[in-house]
Amino acid sequence: MVTGAVVLGLAACHDEPPLRPVSAWAAHVRVAEGDPPPGARLIGEVEASDGKGCGIEGDRGSLRNATAALQEAAARKGASFVKLTAITKPHSGHDCVHLEFKLRGLAYVLANAPAPPVVAAPSACVPPCSPGYSCNAAGVCVAECNPACGPTQICRADRVCVPAAAP
Repeated sequence: MVTGAVVLGLAACHDEPPLRPVSAWAAHVRVAEGDPPPGARLIGEVEASDGKGCGIEGDRGSLRNATAALQEAAARKGASFVKLTAITKPHSGHDCVHLEFKLRGLAYVLANAPAPPVVAAPSACVPPCSPGYSCNAAGVCVAECNPACGPTQICRADRVCVPAAAP
């Protein structure tokens, strides 16, 4: 029984973290180690990471999620291509086993790339909002009431309109 628990524990340590979703525009950003196609215009550097901390106390990252975060960072700059310049994988340090993937690259706009979608204010709630909540301009999940609350009411977390507190 103890052996089974150890095997299951070791197997869990090697599972890939769940893939984080990317925005529609970020999904079109190409990430490669080679040079961009001819005619690409350099925008600047971008970097992203996934995971944090050390050992069993930390949050294990993945290359896929670090790449998704890099795509999002590049998309926010209006890029359509990223040339990777540095990849730092989880490694054993003097103090612990570092669990973070770090990516750095150069962001480019390709000559024939589609224009990025027009977004009033780039806000992203991380993690994505639960059903019944929406992401506001500040990047905070707020409850949605349906039908909408009146001008003197607020929407509680359980999606019920209640009188607003007196100032």
